Amino acid sequence: MKLKAAAGLLVIGLMAGCAGCTTQESRRAASEWIGKDRVQLAEKMGQPRMAVPMTDSGGEELFYTYEGHHYYFQTNAHGLIETAVETDKNS
Repeated sequence: MKLKAAAGLLVIGLMAGCAGCTTQESRRAASEWIGKDRVQLAEKMGQPRMAVPMTDSGGEELFYTYEGHHYYFQTNAHGLIETAVETDKNS
């Protein structure tokens, strides 16, 4: 019985560790866009499914779905990406 409990804890630990790696990889993938031009993003991911002008800064909020993942980007007034986040993939 102790062996089964130990094996169960090991599986749970491995699953939690893998989930952490995936989250870190997702953040890294999204953050690679920071500082790049909005045009480069459109060349890679196509047009956003929604673009919302930000009147206070002159930039835009861009919402993308690409290869089964959902992304949120914010650009500045010059079209450069300042914020890049991969959001919930299961929505």
